[in-house]
Amino acid sequence: MMSQDPKDLRRCTRCILPETFPGIKFNEKGVCNYCLNYKPAQVLGEKELEKILSRFRNKGEKYDCVVACSGGRDSTFVLHQIVKKYKMRAVAVTVDTGLITPEGIRNIRKATKILNVDHVLLKDEKRIKIAKQNMRIKFQSWLKRPSINTIVPVLNSGDKTLNLQIYKFIKENKIPLFIGGKSSFEQEHFKTGFMGVFPDERGVYSIWDRIKLLFLFGYEYIRDPNNFRPSILKEYTEGAAMYFFESIFKPKNVVWIDFYDYVEWNEKKILSTIQNELDWKGASDTSTTWRVDDGAYPLINYIYYKLVGFTEHDEIYSKMIRAGQISREEALERCLSDQKPRIPSIMRILEELGVTKEQLDEVLEKYREKLWMERPWTKHIYKG
Repeated sequence: MMSQDPKDLRRCTRCILPETFPGIKFNEKGVCNYCLNYKPAQVLGEKELEKILSRFRNKGEKYDCVVACSGGRDSTFVLHQIVKKYKMRAVAVTVDTGLITPEGIRNIRKATKILNVDHVLLKDEKRIKIAKQNMRIKFQSWLKRPSINTIVPVLNSGDKTLNLQIYKFIKENKIPLFIGGKSSFEQEHFKTGFMGVFPDERGVYSIWDRIKLLFLFGYEYIRDPNNFRPSILKEYTEGAAMYFFESIFKPKNVVWIDFYDYVEWNEKKILSTIQNELDWKGASDTSTTWRVDDGAYPLINYIYYKLVGFTEHDEIYSKMIRAGQISREEALERCLSDQKPRIPSIMRILEELGVTKEQLDEVLEKYREKLWMERPWTKHIYKG
């Protein structure tokens, strides 16, 4: 068996994806299939974006559009551009998941104050309380029967259902346009890839793949008796419905767009803009500027790193390498820094979950041995 030390993992010679990344294969030069099959994500262009925005500018009763804002770097940049560059009367809307970080709240307050934008925080205390209770039960149960397939659903399954609160707000306030801030760089392939199911570069699954995922997640669900508690059953059912069939729940007569479908995502431009103009800051316990607004991800990334030696950072930096935004050397250096455990953040969420770090590490150590026996990470030769 190969070494389980992440530093010893074989990586693509062009990007930095390791041999434990699901679906990966290497050719005789050590280049992975993700690089060999790479096609640049096509953006629709600012002219097309302006065509849409011009239809709604100064047309709403009070606001022209809603901009979803979490305090993270990408959504903060979208808010800045929509207000400053495109002169839209925007309202920034945040849904409190119960896991939004102090850094996220601080960045939202700074940005909306500087931009003179109204901010609405949608916070359902009852929903948050139930979600936290469910997460505690689910995670303690996961420790007894760990699965690499259910890390995100266990710790973040209620996230999708929060969009329902945004939809209700839009409908009640008769706002005709919603602008999101997801880019193709943000779409991860590995989280469902361990089940052999992969989305496209925009994070979209085919109908067949959606059906497969429903069955695969359903199998994982019925393995744990705790999942049959009414509140958890409801959470998973709503989450699955939103995950796979979100368009059904969206209010009619509202246009839905993602900013980065029209404007190229560029990390340097984004960070330069929000740091200099909006006083945006990251978290004090990490060098990464990604997902500093979500309190669940320090733990999620820690678990993946312990089990398979990589995190979401390996994937996003690999995409940036292929797009020519970063060198392989810089990507490796940043990954080594970004993947350092965010101990203060991890300890906070573990306390809420009623689990000690020692308990978690013991489970991960045993499960990793089993996982690597079940899924030997072999040296593939790509013949594609």
